[in-house]
Amino acid sequence: MSEEQRTRVRRRDFLKSSSVATAGLVLVKPGSAFGATANSRIQLGAIGPGGRGTHDAGVFVTSSNVQITGIADAFRDRLDQAKAKLDEKLLQQGRAKIDRLFVGMEAYKELLASGVDAVLITSPPYYHAEQIEAAVDAGIHAYSEKPVATDVFGAKRVIKAGEKAKANGISIEVGFQLRSSKIYQEAAERVARGDIGEFVCGQVYYHAGALTDRSKPGESKDQTRLRNWVFDIALSGDIIVEQNVHCIDMANWFLGALPVKAIGNGGQRVRTGLGDCYDHFQVLYTYPSDVQISFTSTQFLKGWGDVAVRVYGSKGVLEIHYSDNNKITGDNAFKWEGDPFDTVEERRVSGFVDSIITGKPVNSAESGANSALSCILGRMAAYTGREYTWNKMMRSNQRFRVDLDVA
Repeated sequence: MSEEQRTRVRRRDFLKSSSVATAGLVLVKPGSAFGATANSRIQLGAIGPGGRGTHDAGVFVTSSNVQITGIADAFRDRLDQAKAKLDEKLLQQGRAKIDRLFVGMEAYKELLASGVDAVLITSPPYYHAEQIEAAVDAGIHAYSEKPVATDVFGAKRVIKAGEKAKANGISIEVGFQLRSSKIYQEAAERVARGDIGEFVCGQVYYHAGALTDRSKPGESKDQTRLRNWVFDIALSGDIIVEQNVHCIDMANWFLGALPVKAIGNGGQRVRTGLGDCYDHFQVLYTYPSDVQISFTSTQFLKGWGDVAVRVYGSKGVLEIHYSDNNKITGDNAFKWEGDPFDTVEERRVSGFVDSIITGKPVNSAESGANSALSCILGRMAAYTGREYTWNKMMRSNQRFRVDLDVA
């Protein structure tokens, strides 16, 4: 089988590894994961409820029949802030306040042992794979924000956890909300049926402004590193993995394939002195049938930004943005009206919750891991300045190791 053909099949290059050692047995309330009925309220726990995590948890409260019973985070101040905001939403929905807070780097284990049915994972991405695996091992459904991993080792771990979840009727969903967009879903269907013809080449980009320094005066080096995880390669995966994964995931989705290889570059030119992540990337991906997709990203711009995917085909062009101007031009011209983001988060969340209630699990573990790996491939190519193949990346089994003391 050629390397190109291998990109068309499911990635089964698993790593034989033991689960993360825990302080003790994780006990699950009898029937908590599988005993939900149409009239019961899902008990939800949230790990890492910072800005994005608190927002996601709020979407769960307002768009589905859940009760948030506990939250876990390394920092007490973040827990207090999240609890205050979420309690307000819970009370508005006629539900009880959150009654359990778990503090510390290992706090997620206590949360998983507290009797929850499902867990929302919005911790720094380095920890996602470990926490998804722990949830599945405990028989708990998991909704993880993207990316599901920052290295190859973690991505393989998620794929393996996904297989175990599938065998045991456990749902794993990933926060690629755009896959729940009606506009993007129709675009994918039109492309799949041949509306733009044979794929030739394309462009993908994610251009955004700088992120905010989250450090606090007087904290330790490890505490500052964890608060500023978005600027840390190991904790975030760099901007190409942590932020840009959304548009690279869309490219994979529309093309119906994974990249064979990549070559690229990037660096720190504007945002210097804050972490080790790049502030810009340029990567040329090659997909099956020698379809080349150019990718660029920035995370320092002022006054302008855009996220888009363009796929050029023999019969037309698909152009998809985060905003308007979503269209197909050419032989089968079509233009979408409306906001592609309209209720996408609500649909993503309610679909996950419904899968638990109905006993019809969803499982995005492998596709989420493959999109993270596609970004990791581009990162490796850019860091080395050399061509990197998918198979070489998988053989590398790259693994970051982080040991922080934030107590």
